[in-house]
Amino acid sequence: MDIQKRKPFKTLLHILISIRRIARIAGSCAVVLGAGLCSAQPIDVFAAASLKPALDAIAVQYARETGQILRLSYAASSVLARQIEQGAPADVFVSASSDWMGYVHDAGVLSQSARVIAANRLVLASATPAAVTLEVEDIMARLDGGRLAVPLISSVPLGLYGGQALKTLGLLHELRPHLAQQDNARASLIAVLRQECPLGLLYASDVQSAAGVYVVADIAPETHEPVRYLAASVTARGEAVVAYLAGATGREVFVAQGFLAP
Repeated sequence: MDIQKRKPFKTLLHILISIRRIARIAGSCAVVLGAGLCSAQPIDVFAAASLKPALDAIAVQYARETGQILRLSYAASSVLARQIEQGAPADVFVSASSDWMGYVHDAGVLSQSARVIAANRLVLASATPAAVTLEVEDIMARLDGGRLAVPLISSVPLGLYGGQALKTLGLLHELRPHLAQQDNARASLIAVLRQECPLGLLYASDVQSAAGVYVVADIAPETHEPVRYLAASVTARGEAVVAYLAGATGREVFVAQGFLAP
């Protein structure tokens, strides 16, 4: 056989041998390490922005224990709920509001019912540690012409809870013109951390997660609806993740990050 004609044949043979070798390696990987570590696509988790410190930590543990990557997308629960309703590719939805979880449930896109995984509380916070009383005069003096950071009080869960608390305390009417309303809880935290706002109405867990931000007044829980986080699977792929979040390991991380047990 002519040498020039044999070269393509030998090249093809080598390619076939390589393909078989790769297939054997892939098969061994699936047997020894589990299919999840070899080729599983990340599980998409859409979660309330205030959960970022806890879920970032949980994602690391979950990957270590299961070999499965959690791809986390954070925003206000209201924004995420609407995205999921419109077909965004989420496997899990974690909401800071039962109302927005109900919104997704009513859209008929959940594969299982929601589970409560954690709770939280509201505080008034500042980059200056001096305490503030929940009186209009004291708050206005502390603002000193600045604004009070809070997420959108018409839609974002923390804003909704905060608006309820301010109304119950008789503060909303006076303070409404002085509110700086952000898109989500983390944005309000950053506004306080950077001292763009002298005060912020925040979650206690967010304050714990940020060095340089201090609780200057506690907000009584009876002034607003209970702050509860709910997780639900949108697809069957997310069901194991929800169980993990609601289980002992997930609860341990949430409590360590400043959340309350459900």
